[in-house]
Amino acid sequence: MGKGRWMGGATLTPFDLTVRGELTRTIAELGHAPANESLAQLLGVPLPTIEQALRRLHDAHALLLHPHCCVPWVVHPFALSPGSCWVQSRDRGWWANCLYCGMGIAAALQRDTTIHTRIGGEHEPVVIHIHDGQLQETALIFHLSTPVSAWWDNVIHACASFQPFHSEADVDAWCDRHALPRGAIVPPSSMWAFATDWYGDYLRKPWLKRSTDEAEALFLKHGFTGKFWQIS
Repeated sequence: MGKGRWMGGATLTPFDLTVRGELTRTIAELGHAPANESLAQLLGVPLPTIEQALRRLHDAHALLLHPHCCVPWVVHPFALSPGSCWVQSRDRGWWANCLYCGMGIAAALQRDTTIHTRIGGEHEPVVIHIHDGQLQETALIFHLSTPVSAWWDNVIHACASFQPFHSEADVDAWCDRHALPRGAIVPPSSMWAFATDWYGDYLRKPWLKRSTDEAEALFLKHGFTGKFWQIS
């Protein structure tokens, strides 16, 4: 897969970026996505204009629509159907498709947050706390099974394959048990720092899609190097 495939093929307009930003902020406020009609009314444009923007955002891998209909399914870091994580802050909650996305929600909100998930996506529950901008649970490890270059081949599966564990031995047993590849092992503190850099301004600044060069620079900043982290 080349860089163009990872980033998607559509060229985004300034209006598309506005739609993505407003959609993200509304999900953060409501706990769910607004109807396309509501988004159109909010931005003062006809419904077809919103749907065209959503399709361009989907084609550019800036969000994911449901198959066969123009309805948002994933607007990273938010999942719009039940994911493997539940993120709670104050009186509001959101789904996330993996712990990294859950951290992304916490980073975007910039307030105390609790993330509920399971070790390896299996039976053992675990709770992750973000307090005063700091990750409290640092003894776990985070395993990403799917390499970066394949994330957008099936982003739902990729997110589902990113899971917390107690030890590398547990990761190896999990990979054998589920016939999934062993990928990258990342300390949760490093994952939280990366999520803070990637998602920290999502609700406070105009939304912009990062280029491949910008994404690679962030990987390098956080020590994510090697074949696993190569976009192409």
